[in-house]
Amino acid sequence: MLETIGIDRSTHDVYRALLLHPSWTLEDIARDTGLTDPEVRSALDRLTQLSLLHEAADHQFVPVSPEVGLSPLLLRREAELDEQRARLSQERAALATLATEYATLATHRTDSGVERLEGLDAVRVRLMELAHRASVEVRTFVPGGALSAAALEAGRPLDEQNLARGVRMKTVYLDSVRNDTPTVEYATWLASVGGETRTVPTLPMRMILCDHTAAVIPIDADDSRQGALLIRYPSMVRVLEELFDLVWESAVPLGTTPQELADDVPTDREAALLKMLAAGLTDEGIARKMGVSLRTVRRNTADLQKRLGVQSRFQAGAEAVRRGWL
Repeated sequence: MLETIGIDRSTHDVYRALLLHPSWTLEDIARDTGLTDPEVRSALDRLTQLSLLHEAADHQFVPVSPEVGLSPLLLRREAELDEQRARLSQERAALATLATEYATLATHRTDSGVERLEGLDAVRVRLMELAHRASVEVRTFVPGGALSAAALEAGRPLDEQNLARGVRMKTVYLDSVRNDTPTVEYATWLASVGGETRTVPTLPMRMILCDHTAAVIPIDADDSRQGALLIRYPSMVRVLEELFDLVWESAVPLGTTPQELADDVPTDREAALLKMLAAGLTDEGIARKMGVSLRTVRRNTADLQKRLGVQSRFQAGAEAVRRGWL
């Protein structure tokens, strides 16, 4: 308890030894406390600085009452704390004024119902503000594969804070993150504190929904560096919420294994791959949509052709139509 004013365990032991044995020498104290001579000297110097010891003319140290020795120090600390409290009160008042001005300007910026956020930094700032103000629910699409371990760790404090305030959190990742250990560990932790995480083969774009009142979507789904749109029009937010609900219902909770399907039924991953092949997407485009490598796309395509018993992509499409998969 007294370490904050400089009385650690060693200093305390030296002081107590002198209280019990005022005539002890430095060697006596060292032998009793198990400290080295330099450690005892350091403790004696500290006790003297704190006015807990008085050095007599015969080089003996006389203990001083803690109430007498430490009272001036504690009074100074108390005055410093009072001054800090006063400054803190002033800073809180200034912060409240500044926050009011910011909110007023923000209202002017978003009077149209849509705010254009230019660049990644502007997007990050607005997302942080929305997350801090969330009171009901935050729902998120996270395409593009697994996030870095550092990014996941950096988001934990705010996620934990929101969940502790009763904010529901639902996040949809791509199926490819199931092979990423940091993401699986994060999802396991998130579930333990009340969040929900699911995965799907593909996602249409990155999206964040907050409290049924705001939605953030990219200006260009293929280039997040272009910035994003913060949408507050109720009808547009409602449409995006319905899109999230549709995807969420078909998604599989992370931590569980998708159910085995009959041979004549495509998996969600196969169905998504077939749709993108039918739409004419390149292997590179499919890899980006699924958050996997180009090699994985080509391997999955080869596996699908093998399962359908065909030799080409064209034949795969025809066979998928014949089976009712497309």
